[in-house]
Amino acid sequence: MKKIGIIGAGPSGIMAAISAKNENNQVTLFEGNEIIGKKLLMTGGGRCNITNAAYFDEFLDNVMTNSKFIYSAFTNFDNYGLIDFLNHNGLTTKIEDDGRVFPESEKSRDVIDFFEKKLKEKSIILKTGDRITKAYKDKYFYLTDQKNNTYIFDYLIVATGGRSYPRTGSDGYGYKLARKFGHEIIDPKPVLVPIFIKDRLKLKAQSFKNIRITIETTKGNFSIDGDLMINQNFLTGPCALKASSFMRDKTIKALSIDFFPNLTYNELEKEILVLINENAKKSIENSLKSILNNALIEEILRLTKIDINKKASELTKLERKLIIEKIKNFNLMFDKLGSFESAVVTRGGVDVKTINPKNMESKLVDRLFFVGEILDIDSLTGGFNLQVYFSTAYAAGTFIKENT
Repeated sequence: MKKIGIIGAGPSGIMAAISAKNENNQVTLFEGNEIIGKKLLMTGGGRCNITNAAYFDEFLDNVMTNSKFIYSAFTNFDNYGLIDFLNHNGLTTKIEDDGRVFPESEKSRDVIDFFEKKLKEKSIILKTGDRITKAYKDKYFYLTDQKNNTYIFDYLIVATGGRSYPRTGSDGYGYKLARKFGHEIIDPKPVLVPIFIKDRLKLKAQSFKNIRITIETTKGNFSIDGDLMINQNFLTGPCALKASSFMRDKTIKALSIDFFPNLTYNELEKEILVLINENAKKSIENSLKSILNNALIEEILRLTKIDINKKASELTKLERKLIIEKIKNFNLMFDKLGSFESAVVTRGGVDVKTINPKNMESKLVDRLFFVGEILDIDSLTGGFNLQVYFSTAYAAGTFIKENT
């Protein structure tokens, strides 16, 4: 009976185990944490954004690094293949308007329970709280854990993740293992992170729907639409996280927010004039609160140095123009991008040039596989990264199952 060892019980390690198991082999899954899928519990704000329903080409457009490498694995097990797998095995899902896919219950815990059940059904040996400290290959793979126990395997899958959210166990240990097996590591960098600003805004956890961030860089300009959360000195939420992925390794010249990207300056001015005329005796703040939240109005009036108590009818044309300009072009001074502590994923990792894209097997070491975030592949926010982890894991697992 062939023995398969898998290091890491995150999404890719779990899927690799489930996909690799058959009646002729034995699969052992090691996890340093006391529970499996610790990072899965955090995704989607605890709702678990498990994949995205974007169609094939659109999906791959959201893969930022090495999208061509993932083509084969994604073709064989794409987002709809994953959705079918979950639904047919008892975990119902729902697709939101933006394409993000969640469990119908909107509870990450239900996803973990689903995978725990599948591991038991498959008779996969699960060793939680058991960190692998050493791995090498002679004729077989030899693994040593923290208790100095030694395990021998015919196949080894490394699914240790990257360096994002290190408190969940993603401390980059897999990179050390990969280097010992002769693999080059592309310098890991945190992506999908908050954007820190030098401004000290009088805003705290203010959420905004359907805004646009525009970034001017030395390598060109780009704009990202979506939902945003603004804090005193940083931006986060889907729009900021996505923007940060494009900002990495670029010199930022300017950053601005358009709170009404679907309206031109003239269209916005017409709306504001209507509000001013309808609320002439009210303060400027009260007259505009139907289109802007109070905190943002106060901040705009502070920045434009307009008296917050001034009546709408007293607002001059110049002051009106200043408010509109600030709404459409809310300039901020870029400071830095967030660190690995706040990163959703890692850019960099095992160089995919040394990995077979069809099955994730090392081109340097026979029967050694790398899957998930440890590979130099990263995508935009919205379920794309998790899908890549599942697809690479499925590619490795099914290849092993068919050959054992």
